[in-house]
Amino acid sequence: MKSYKPKQKRGYEAEQNFLQAAKTIFAKEGVARARVSDIVQLAGSSTGNFYFRFKNKEMLFERLFEIYEEHAQGLIQDLQDPLGSLESTIYFVTALNQQLLQENVGLYRAAHEVSAKEPETWKRFQQLTLATAERILTLCEPYKDEIPFEDWQLQVRQAIQLITGFTANQAIRNAGPAHFGSQAMVDMLFLAAMGVLGRTPSKEFESQKEKIHQILKDDRYS
Repeated sequence: MKSYKPKQKRGYEAEQNFLQAAKTIFAKEGVARARVSDIVQLAGSSTGNFYFRFKNKEMLFERLFEIYEEHAQGLIQDLQDPLGSLESTIYFVTALNQQLLQENVGLYRAAHEVSAKEPETWKRFQQLTLATAERILTLCEPYKDEIPFEDWQLQVRQAIQLITGFTANQAIRNAGPAHFGSQAMVDMLFLAAMGVLGRTPSKEFESQKEKIHQILKDDRYS
């Protein structure tokens, strides 16, 4: 089901208000318990304006998902090895994934709920994870000799699955930004992923984290 896409600036701004409101309401209530009236009120709009743009809550969710997929696909293409090391590549992915999902807790909770009836919804998330893993494999290939396993690609895939799967679970459970997006969470997942790769980050890498966070402030990643 494809959603309505506004062509004019005024329509775009109205849509954005509804989408941001939906993220907030979905994060608190999920889809089934979310009320259109609450979304409309939070968006500062009217019920008529809502139904002019969206047939129902489900179509609003679909539009939210379409935008997320498009943005995520762009991020996958822009994944990089920021400082020329295995550590910086894995840390970059971990921090970016936390940043992305922290902004989309409502979408993840809604998608988990919707996928109970429409399994294809969650498969779309899985496809993004697979695409991410393929891109990271390319970035990690120059460092494959540093990964002490015969099948280094399998280890990288498992590391990415750990990062993305744990974060998605946190979003579904709506753990809240105090825990979900904390630096401690990023560090924990980074160390766990490096463990899967059979590596311990060098002491020097600690001072390089801030450089990566500065890169993530680029408009491409926000």
